[in-house]
Amino acid sequence: MKQLFFTLLFLTLCTFFLMRIHQSNFEAENGYKFNVMAFELPGSEENMNVLIKDWSEPEKKEFVLEQLRYDYFFMSALFPCILVLCIWALLKIIRLEKKTGKSRQFLFLKRMLLILALLQIFALAFDVSENLRLSAWIEQGYAGNMLMFETLVVLKFVFGITGFLVGFAALGVVYTKRKRLKSRKG
Repeated sequence: MKQLFFTLLFLTLCTFFLMRIHQSNFEAENGYKFNVMAFELPGSEENMNVLIKDWSEPEKKEFVLEQLRYDYFFMSALFPCILVLCIWALLKIIRLEKKTGKSRQFLFLKRMLLILALLQIFALAFDVSENLRLSAWIEQGYAGNMLMFETLVVLKFVFGITGFLVGFAALGVVYTKRKRLKSRKG
């Protein structure tokens, strides 16, 4: 799990920096400022349509569509990375409980990690849905049905951030507990 996590983390960081370099080069060449959050959380259909219109010139439009294509690689590494982190932490907790003989000590945390791992699948699906909608809207020149669009974007962020934070916190708990066990035995 550890190797898979770090491989996915490396791929996530690589694609993140690739997107930032692409954005930086575009902004330096054209003088435009790109804010992906404006597309993800526009606030209303009217705001989205204004944004789409502002980015409708061919070079701007192509840039946004390229960023969305890069984002497929990013999300394909990010959400599986968080899923693996949660499963890795879960397995570490199970091993710790076996060592201590207290199999129900971290029952709530184990359930939470499992749920958060599974929610990463939904976060990935929400992100794919978001990109498909954005690409279609940019191509057609106006936003279509925005029903649930921002809700799914917010849920994607909540699932991802919570999974990441709880996964790392759980690893911290395991590390701390294992250290205490070693000091008691030693």
